Amino acid sequence: MAYSFDNRIKFIVRYMYDIDNNGILDKNDFDCMAVRATIIETRGNFDQKLFEANQKAMKDLWLEFTNIADFDKDDKVTTEEFKKAVEKSIVGKKYAQFPKAFKLFITIAFKTIDINGDGIIGLDEFRMDAITRFAFNDIRPIDDAFNKLITEADKKVGGLTLARYEELFAEFLTSQDENNNAVYLFGPLSVL
Repeated sequence: MAYSFDNRIKFIVRYMYDIDNNGILDKNDFDCMAVRATIIETRGNFDQKLFEANQKAMKDLWLEFTNIADFDKDDKVTTEEFKKAVEKSIVGKKYAQFPKAFKLFITIAFKTIDINGDGIIGLDEFRMDAITRFAFNDIRPIDDAFNKLITEADKKVGGLTLARYEELFAEFLTSQDENNNAVYLFGPLSVL
């Protein structure tokens, strides 16, 4: 159940995009993402011009996202609406065919995990990302998830490149297969 399609959708909404933890996606989450993206991109500093650019990008993204996912037009996107948007907009498609809003979400997620900014998510960054969502009393489940996720080609470059991350994220969002290795993209999941 932890790796079912429904649970993965719940995970994405709750842990990736519902920044203010109010149970829905709304404009405030996107405002918060602008602050988060700015701080992460500047490695803890705050550049006002970058923030303004991120703020504009998030405003535009919110408008595009509501066109895709706000089916009842109440300026909020519930988990069910998000699931419906995924099923309608991206299931059965490769990353290149995704709407701009979903692509930008994925790029932002990569940047928040790639802490050192080298363009690769290594085991250390994968671990840091995984522990921000769930409590672990042992590192092995996190490391096992990473090892199930990466291929020999990934190992040769030291982890996940943006292109590989995009591919895996697309599979994480769209695959009905619980045995697909992409289900480990965010470490071990719990049933939500």
